Amino acid sequence: MLREVSEQGSPIQRERALSALVESGQFRGVRQELADFSTRPSSREEGAAKQRVICHADYQTRLPGREVRGEGDPATGDAAVDEAYDGSGATFDLYRDIYERNSIDDRGMVLTSTVHYGRGFDNAFWNGRQMTYGDGDEDLPEEERLFNRFTIAIDIIGHELTHGVIQYEAGLVYRNQPGALNEHFADVFGILVKQRTLNQTASESDWVIGAGLFTENVNATGIRSMKEPGSAYNDPRLGK
Repeated sequence: MLREVSEQGSPIQRERALSALVESGQFRGVRQELADFSTRPSSREEGAAKQRVICHADYQTRLPGREVRGEGDPATGDAAVDEAYDGSGATFDLYRDIYERNSIDDRGMVLTSTVHYGRGFDNAFWNGRQMTYGDGDEDLPEEERLFNRFTIAIDIIGHELTHGVIQYEAGLVYRNQPGALNEHFADVFGILVKQRTLNQTASESDWVIGAGLFTENVNATGIRSMKEPGSAYNDPRLGK
């Protein structure tokens, strides 16, 4: 999708897509290196208590940034901060309540998330240690905007955090068939986080990853449809 935008979008859209592709690729490399050293713990630690830390990058690219909300703190009024807090909590709860897993690593890992990463960063990623979210195109003129902030869709949060679970549980290499399985498992659990949050059954779910991520300028319902593959978007800048 970003590759299509890097070729078919306006000059600023192409620039941002290329930047997101390069930076995301670098972090995937770091994630793979960390995965090589991540092994499933030999024993679980009892008492799975959520520990969330949300940081503000101040539109820079240094991680994790300054802490703006910790576990149990009230909502801040910053949509990205509060969505990252709620989404990471919902993901933690799914894995704890349904699968008896103690956080991402099954050992009570603190869930650190950074929001407002860079300027015009059109992506979200798990870097092997924490979550990071871009603001999309919220700073562009309205007619140039393709992406909303990446915390807007709770299934994206669940998807990316599941890459962390896979890192510790399976260590799937992020290329070829293992990479495809990595993405598929992340999609499934991302959707499960959304279904549980909305109190939906499987038949009630839209099975769309990233609903709400695109602005009204884009002919899209989301990034992927698991119910009707290939139908999530059809836009000259994104492809089909």
